[in-house]
Amino acid sequence: MAAYLVHNQVAAFGVVGNGNIHMVSAMVEAGGEYTAVRHEAGAVAAADAYYRASGKIAVATTTYGPGFSNALTPLTEAQAARVPLVYVTSDIPTTGARPIDINQRGVLEALGIHHVCLTLDNATTVLAEAFAWARQHSAPAVVMVAHDLCDRVLPEHATTEGHAAAALDEIPLHHPAVPASAAAVSKVATLLSQARRPLFVIGRGAVESGMHESILGMADRIGGLVCTTAWATNSVQSPWNLGIAGGFSHRGRLDLFRSADVVVVCGASLNKLQTRGGGLFGSDATLIRIDSSHSPGGFIRPTHEVHADLADAIPRIVRQLDSAMPNGIHGGLRTTHPTWREDIRELPPCESEEHDPGCFAEVDPSDGRLDPRFVLRRLAELLPSERTIVTDGGHFLGWVPKYLTGPDQHGLIMVGAAIMTIGLGLPSAVGAAVARPERFTALITGDGGCLMAAADAESFLRARETEGHAGRGVIVLNDAAYGAEVHQYSPKGLNEKSMLLEEVDFSQLGAPFGVEGITISRPEQLAEGGELAQFLERQLAGSSAGAAHATSRDTRHGSSHPGPSFVIDIRISRGPVADFLKEL
Repeated sequence: MAAYLVHNQVAAFGVVGNGNIHMVSAMVEAGGEYTAVRHEAGAVAAADAYYRASGKIAVATTTYGPGFSNALTPLTEAQAARVPLVYVTSDIPTTGARPIDINQRGVLEALGIHHVCLTLDNATTVLAEAFAWARQHSAPAVVMVAHDLCDRVLPEHATTEGHAAAALDEIPLHHPAVPASAAAVSKVATLLSQARRPLFVIGRGAVESGMHESILGMADRIGGLVCTTAWATNSVQSPWNLGIAGGFSHRGRLDLFRSADVVVVCGASLNKLQTRGGGLFGSDATLIRIDSSHSPGGFIRPTHEVHADLADAIPRIVRQLDSAMPNGIHGGLRTTHPTWREDIRELPPCESEEHDPGCFAEVDPSDGRLDPRFVLRRLAELLPSERTIVTDGGHFLGWVPKYLTGPDQHGLIMVGAAIMTIGLGLPSAVGAAVARPERFTALITGDGGCLMAAADAESFLRARETEGHAGRGVIVLNDAAYGAEVHQYSPKGLNEKSMLLEEVDFSQLGAPFGVEGITISRPEQLAEGGELAQFLERQLAGSSAGAAHATSRDTRHGSSHPGPSFVIDIRISRGPVADFLKEL
C-alpha cells in the first residue's frame, strides 16, 4: 500500500496508531508525502480540503476503533459534499473481534459510504480500485485492513506489479459518461432562444468538466447573466457575474436573481443554501438543471432535469442556439426586444444602505465591537492577493464568501458547509496549505470552532521545512459566543448563558510554537497604515507572500524562504445577522 502511494505521489494526512503505523512508516521511509495532524478528524478534513484546493485525491489514515469513530464527522461531510478521498484504516482481525473493536462496516453502511476490505488476494490492487471508485463517483472510499494483516510485507515483485497496474492520472473523473438526449438539448436551446432574462448558474460540476468558460460564452451569446455557487467562486470573470448564488448573495443583486425567466443550473445541486431557502428565483421562472449525477440535497424541484455530462450537453446546446439564432442575439425570436444586458446596462451595486441598512458601519452600535463586514472588506485589501481562504463553520461564514475569496475557483475552501459542522477549520487549512504551498493560506474561523479544533493549531502553524511555503495565518472572528445559536434561539426566549463563551485571547494561540499574534478591536487598527497593516508587513517581509503583498517597498519576487505563521484575534460584534441564518 505504501509503495502504491509513493509511486503515484499521493499526499497523505494522518494520525498514527497500531492500525496504520506500518503503512505510514513504510511510506515515510520511501520518501512519500505524509503530513501528520493531531486529531483523527483532522486527517479526513485535511484530505477533503486538499482535493478542493487542488483537484487531486489525497489519503487520510488513522487507526481503527476510536480512531475510526473520531474520523466520522469529516467523512460524513465528504460524503455529503461529494468529495473524493481515500480513507485507510484497520479493522477487526481475521481471528475475531476484541473489546476495542466496533462494527465499522455496519457504521459505514449506515452512512452510505463505500468501503472495501484488503485481503492477501487483493492487496496489490485494492488501493488502485479505491482511488478509481472515489474519482469516478466523486465520493470517499474507505479501505480497511484486518489488524493482523497490517504488518504483512509482500514480495517486491508483487508490489511493483500492483502499484504500476493503474496510474491515477489515467482514471477518468466521472463514470459512466452520460450523453444528453437530442430532445433535452433541443428543449434547452429553444427555451434559451426565447428567454428574455436568462440566468446561468455555474457550479462545481461545470468547473470540473471544464465547461465554465463555455457557459459564460453562451451567456454572452444571448445577453444573459451568470452567477456561481460558492465552490465555483471566481471560476469566470465577467462584469455580468451576479456573484455567489443563494445565502451568500448580496442583497443589491437579489432583484435580478428573482427577475430571471429562464435559469439554467449547470453542475449544482440546488440545495437549501444555494437557493436561499427556496426563495432565490421567481416562482414563475423556468428552472433547468443539467448535471451528470442525481445529487442529493436538492431543495427546489427543477422544471426540467437533464441528466447528462456537461462536457457533452453544453457544446450541443451552443450549436443548437447557433442554428436557432443565425443572425445573432437580435435574430429570430429576439428582434422585438433588447437583451437583458442591454435593458439593465450594468449591474447595480452589491450593497447599499437601502437594501442593507448599516452595512457600511465600522462598529455596531449595540456593543461597540467591530462590524464583521467592515473587518472582512479590510482583510480582503490587507492579505496577500495570491491566497487560499479556508473557513470553519459558524455565524461568520455568512459574510466570508461575500467579501474575502482567493483569485480563482480553488481560492475558497469551505469544508463542513455541507452538513454545517464547526471545528474542522484548522485541519482543513493544513490540507489546503499542502495542496497550494505557493499561496498564502488564511484560515477564517470563529472562536467556538477554533477552540474545538485547537488540537490541530500546531499542525497548521508549525514552520514548514520545505522552501517556498508562502505563509499561514489564523484569523479568529471572535464574538465570544456561538453566534449562530445566539441569533437563532435567543429570539425564541431560550437562555443565552450556554451560548456565550468567555473572552479568549487568541493572539496567544501560537505562542507555544513561537508564533506571534495580535489583537484587533478598534477601527483605526484596520486603517491604511494602521496597526494590522504594519503587523502584516513585518510578518510577511522576505517571504514569497510578502513579495506579492508589498506595494511600496523594494522586494525580490520569488523568494524561496519559508513563509511566516501568525494569529490575528479580531473582536467582532454579535449585532449583525448573516442572511443565510435567516433562511434556516
